[in-house]
Amino acid sequence: MPLKNIKACIFDFDGTIIVSEHVHMKAWEDLATEEEKDLPVGFLEESVGMSDLQLVKILAKAWNYNPSEERIIERKRHFYLIRCPKESSVVPGAVEAIRDLVSRQVPVAIATSSTRGEVEPVLQRLGVADIFQSICTVEDVAHLKPHPEIYQLAATRLGVSPVDCLAFEDSIAGVSSARAAGCCLVTMQTLYSEERLGPALMSVKDFKDKRLMTMMRSIGR
Repeated sequence: MPLKNIKACIFDFDGTIIVSEHVHMKAWEDLATEEEKDLPVGFLEESVGMSDLQLVKILAKAWNYNPSEERIIERKRHFYLIRCPKESSVVPGAVEAIRDLVSRQVPVAIATSSTRGEVEPVLQRLGVADIFQSICTVEDVAHLKPHPEIYQLAATRLGVSPVDCLAFEDSIAGVSSARAAGCCLVTMQTLYSEERLGPALMSVKDFKDKRLMTMMRSIGR
């Protein structure tokens, strides 16, 4: 399946490059334990694809919290960074696929609802921190997923139009964001089923899928 019009690839982070949504959930639980409070009903289930900035407002309201929202985020990030090196895993084939794109001079970027402080240490550990032309995080946008801003920004930084980008996403908010920006879309079934994620160019469990490997090799040729 040649993709002659695709000029760049944009990757979400959690669930697309690294599997760490469960680590984020445990970090929120660690925070609740530290604060001796209960997480709101449904909080963890609804957290997937949402940014810490969105989630902290839910907690601050539920907990009638007086300290700053920044402190809640700081403590949650503290627990996440402790757990992440040992409890997260790489989506099979992700690093190899990204390196192959770069070797063929296909521009690549990240568009994530995570913070830069959560993303960069992991990319450095994987040895790919320097190969992305742009890493767009929650700090870079005014509107969070499912708004298309972060994909629009990533495409702009790569010097292409969003319609000329292939996006890789795993969450409901993420696929909505990529679609709204006009990107072609590959959905990753690391959390949700193909049916739940909705229409896409292709839906796969990981980057070892032979159909996806064949398709990606045609990009930029």
